[in-house]
Amino acid sequence: MIYTIDNSVQVLVLVVCTFIAVRRAFEQKSRAWTLLAFFFADFALDDLYIVVSDLTVGWYSTLSVVSELSWYASYLFLYLLIRQTAPLEERAEKHLLPWLGPVFSLAMAVFYMQWGDIASNLIYAAVMGLVMFAALRRLIRQEAFGQVKLLCTLALLFCFLEYAMWTVSGYFREGILSYLYYLFDFLITLTFPFFIAGTAKAVKK
Repeated sequence: MIYTIDNSVQVLVLVVCTFIAVRRAFEQKSRAWTLLAFFFADFALDDLYIVVSDLTVGWYSTLSVVSELSWYASYLFLYLLIRQTAPLEERAEKHLLPWLGPVFSLAMAVFYMQWGDIASNLIYAAVMGLVMFAALRRLIRQEAFGQVKLLCTLALLFCFLEYAMWTVSGYFREGILSYLYYLFDFLITLTFPFFIAGTAKAVKK
């Protein structure tokens, strides 16, 4: 029951955030707000499927291809949002730090293969690695992209919370520690309204 409530609350927050992002996209004719709206909507679509699935066939139902694709798409839209709000020039200076994102995501994918299939974990590694790479690359150049500092920090926090939630769900399926899953998911839900603030700051001229 708590699982359904957790996801239902997240869907509600995402629907409100999507509405705000869509409204601002139309008002400002902004591509950034459109990308944020798609990020919210795709994540909400996945949560909605889980809620419906849980109410009809139970917790242990297999996630559909649509649900997986919604997750993949949401991370890609977040990556595109970061690129849209802070495009890099072609000859931007190179740093090794941003590559820690893809390396970390690949290492976690290999680690998670003990619970999931290879293809799905590799796709997650690719999309999450892109988000972290883009965010880190802009954070280390904050003198040029200070306006997206909040957005990039939120993106990294979002990725960290996702990984924390997935790890907990793998190790602690029962007992008191299993509730850490809901704690991390609740914290993820709290990040969504802040993405609106981060995007507003990033697109502010």
